[in-house]
Amino acid sequence: MPHFQPEIGPAAPDELPAAAALLRTCGLSPEGLDGESLLLLVARWQGRPQGCIALESHGDEAVLLRSLAVEPALRGRGLGARLLDAALALAGEAGVRHAALLTEGAADFFALRGFRPVARAQLPAALQASAQLRGACPDSAGAMLRELHGGLRVRPAVEADMAAVLGIYNHEVEHSSSTYQYALRTLEEQCEILMTRRRDGDGFFVAGTPDGRVVGYSSYGLFRPREGWRFSCEHAVYLHPDWRGRGIGRLLLPPVMAHARRRGFHTMVGVVDASNTASVRLHEALGFRVAGVLKEGGYKFDRWLDVAFVQAML
Repeated sequence: MPHFQPEIGPAAPDELPAAAALLRTCGLSPEGLDGESLLLLVARWQGRPQGCIALESHGDEAVLLRSLAVEPALRGRGLGARLLDAALALAGEAGVRHAALLTEGAADFFALRGFRPVARAQLPAALQASAQLRGACPDSAGAMLRELHGGLRVRPAVEADMAAVLGIYNHEVEHSSSTYQYALRTLEEQCEILMTRRRDGDGFFVAGTPDGRVVGYSSYGLFRPREGWRFSCEHAVYLHPDWRGRGIGRLLLPPVMAHARRRGFHTMVGVVDASNTASVRLHEALGFRVAGVLKEGGYKFDRWLDVAFVQAML
């Protein structure tokens, strides 16, 4: 097959029938594709639409993503992810604050891209009048939400990201108790961590700006090396100091949770400085609970530190 490089853009009027047929093939309803509040993006390949996604506009508060479909013969080639990225980029460029969707069987696919599960009642108020939420989608479809932050993209980390990741981590080594390490990490060590994650099949994600800056990262690995621990994993999330307090952690935790769940892990653990209430609240908002506190288990900056173990069942 020729090099796979589909063109993604707004659907032309004469492409609507092909997009509707694709949706029906994928078991989705084509209803409302020509609505005034709906922008349909299509992925064109070999002269016709091979994938699509729709954005239902609800002002600058939120956009509802609908009708994500890919030609069955082209699945597994990343086309769904490209369509989703294109839709999120458009919404972010327009200043929209939230993206939401309903899904029955693809929660992990969207979680890998920063979406988190929420109750429908927790979706932005602007979406509550959407026909999709008021009966067009079955009650069994789960709601998911993510903040857009002006076009931030969550993606798997690559080696070129490691210098920025290293800067984020070493800032914490020097200035915070979010890690109990004293010595600065080297770039060689950081690249080896990425290679180890890849070798073991574990996940490593970064949050990047449209201009390529890495502003946070998350990863996970085995919690303990003994065989009996093989279904438990431990994660880490670190943010650039200039990007704290913007909800970036909410983008970076769902991908590692979904990735670990797909790999068969049963539970995920985080080790948090018990005095870091912001981190504890972040974890609790995403389904973690404080499983226990190790009193004075850490020592840094000439003081004893209590250690909280947060845990989520995957």
